[in-house]
Amino acid sequence: MKLIKGLFAIALVSIIAVSCNETKKGSEKDVKEATEVVDDAANNAVDATKEVADEAINTAEEVIDSISTDAQKVIDSTKAMADSSVKKCDGNCAKDGKSCDGSCKA
Repeated sequence: MKLIKGLFAIALVSIIAVSCNETKKGSEKDVKEATEVVDDAANNAVDATKEVADEAINTAEEVIDSISTDAQKVIDSTKAMADSSVKKCDGNCAKDGKSCDGSCKA
């Protein structure tokens, strides 16, 4: 009877040990899968951040180019207006220091 009880106890302990070992392997798989999911999510976040940064840089470059072009147009227009509004007097200024038409000083 003791022998049967001993064999039964050994069988029971063996079953429990095998069951715990399988559970440990299952949890290791779950941890590996979770780690892979987290790594994939991190990589996707990095890729998305790079794409957003590249798009922001491209947009900023376009805005800067547009502002530069507009500023050059304003400068050119101002120069043209200044050149057309000021008449040169070729030294025909009056004695009071103003030119014949009042546009330049002696």
